[in-house]
Amino acid sequence: MERLARAAHAVGWGAIVVSGIPEACVANPGSMGVVRLYVTAGAGRPGDAFCGSVYALFEECEVGTDFPAVRAASSSAPYFPRPGGWKTGNYWRNVDALAGARAMGVDEVLLFNPSGCLVCAGMANVFLEIGGVWKTPALETGARDGVVRAWVNGQMPVEETLLGAEDVARSTACFLTNSRIGVRAVSEIDARPLSADTASLQRTYRELFLPSFRINGPPQTGWP
Repeated sequence: MERLARAAHAVGWGAIVVSGIPEACVANPGSMGVVRLYVTAGAGRPGDAFCGSVYALFEECEVGTDFPAVRAASSSAPYFPRPGGWKTGNYWRNVDALAGARAMGVDEVLLFNPSGCLVCAGMANVFLEIGGVWKTPALETGARDGVVRAWVNGQMPVEETLLGAEDVARSTACFLTNSRIGVRAVSEIDARPLSADTASLQRTYRELFLPSFRINGPPQTGWP
């Protein structure tokens, strides 16, 4: 919600209030999934005051479980990130790049902005171990300020910096993060094998981070 509020303020929409979590989120006790919030500006011209709506959709899916390690490839096409790294419903560039990677027989893709800086994976933030130091793309590259990304940065020393293709080539380990997969190891980049031991971080995520986002009981109202 903090990230949603920042993005809304940046585009001049003011405070965005979510009036409640849909009953679907808690209709099936013990169900696993994610809540996706979508904000529309409403009718009007660019720059007009916000008069839109907020939609909350529940998607039942596996979250933060022991997903197997993935193989990734670097994209040669420049990636144009969204302003401020905001998360929007427009995933076309990401989906297109991911489809191209999967056509090559790998699971994920690493995306670089027009300046040659690593931004993210197709559907996740990315962390690389280079020379014994964990690094992740700085937000100024267009990387999203993901919730799990921020959590990882608080769990271990991580350098937020500019990373290029040469840094990716020097990496010895890599993992991806997002709100659905949690922490997921990468076993190879561009057909180069990597260390994929993220078991300790994954366990900490499941035991400490994930439970804090569980929804129990009746739907909440007045959710800030």
